[in-house]
Amino acid sequence: MKMLSNKFIFFAIGYFFIVTVNLFANPDSLIVKEQFYSVDSIAVSGNDITEEYIILRELTFKPGDIVSGSQLQFNKERIFSLRLFTKVELYPVTENEKSIIKIDVKESWYIYPIPFIRRQDGSMSKLSYGINFSFKNFRGRNEHLRTIISLGYDPFFALVYLNPALDYKRNLGLGFGLYFLKMNNKSEVAKRLYGGDFRYKFYSTEIDLAKRLNQFNEILAGVGFDYIEGPDSPLKRITASGEKIDRVISLILGYNYDSRDLKQFSQNGIFSSIYFKHKGFGLADIDYNLFGFDFREYRSIVEDLSARWRFTVRHTFGSTIPLYDYSFLGYDEYVRGYSNQNSEGNNLLLTSIEVSYPVIKEWDFSIKLPLIPRQLTSARIGIYLSAFTDAGQVFNNHQRLNFSNFSTGYGFGLTILALPYNAIRFEYAFNKIGKGEFLFGTGFSF
Repeated sequence: MKMLSNKFIFFAIGYFFIVTVNLFANPDSLIVKEQFYSVDSIAVSGNDITEEYIILRELTFKPGDIVSGSQLQFNKERIFSLRLFTKVELYPVTENEKSIIKIDVKESWYIYPIPFIRRQDGSMSKLSYGINFSFKNFRGRNEHLRTIISLGYDPFFALVYLNPALDYKRNLGLGFGLYFLKMNNKSEVAKRLYGGDFRYKFYSTEIDLAKRLNQFNEILAGVGFDYIEGPDSPLKRITASGEKIDRVISLILGYNYDSRDLKQFSQNGIFSSIYFKHKGFGLADIDYNLFGFDFREYRSIVEDLSARWRFTVRHTFGSTIPLYDYSFLGYDEYVRGYSNQNSEGNNLLLTSIEVSYPVIKEWDFSIKLPLIPRQLTSARIGIYLSAFTDAGQVFNNHQRLNFSNFSTGYGFGLTILALPYNAIRFEYAFNKIGKGEFLFGTGFSF
């Protein structure tokens, strides 16, 4: 355990070194032969609902600065990354011998339901389905109220509120979540201990306060409470306390760094996050920890050909870690080529590398239809071909990390972007013995 913990300490030190090196990095610092513009003033238009400061706080420049053309492009993508607009234009003009940077936005539709279907273990008998109802930007401050209702195999309800500009002057943000889940046990170890299948009931709430240090850096702290009800015959490890019900208080600390251009589908920049969560505080003999970090880098290679890679770790440690809080591959995180193969342990390592090339890089699509708001029929369309390789493993704290045991997959795919809303991915992946599988999903790979 001591040797393994030291390894994770070294991972954390390396992570902080990477972030420190890039802490104040200018994404456009290597550009040569640029055209530069002085900034006498900034003018925003088209924001009928959105408060102007929500847009201006994304900028890396201010009046009195000098900016390059590539910096203007970077800032345009950062504004678009707010996911509030279907189109953003950012350009310099000269009026009365003054240089003005104009920002023109077209607001998206902010109220929409999104249906979804999830399949567990590749089985049609384990379908969860429902609706994700979003109300974004309802006071023009980039607030997001979301309700998720899921039925079927794992019934689920969530009410989530996010306000990244709770106190604009102090750069404070707020997040709140309320969750209810009836979850079928996904641990094979728990199934063997109990002697069969069973369900957990989770009632959870969490509140987080975030401090935005600048456009790239954010720290956060939060508290949470979980009520977890296990099966009728309680066993240690199936619950943390060994009783039928766990009541768990949590403390969460985190840090995020994000220098990406277009956050949804980046071509350049770095995203990294680290978190520590302590659970239980010794109450009812519950006392364990979660630690994780995620590092992603995005780089242009030649012209429109770009590459990205990701390395993520989840580490659990403490006196008695309940099996419902173990790290799993095959559910939320998986190796493409092994999406239906589930494994569990204290720790998870996962890495991915992708290259992508656009068939259509950026098409501002808009069509006028009767009785339908124009915002609902407008989007930024992109179509990308990609090739990828994944590798991952889960293992326990007493086990040595064995690279020969990693699950490795590779394949190719097609991603259709409909920004700022979502993406659709079609992928075909092979595992290391050459067996293939077709993957279909929404959202972004990373």
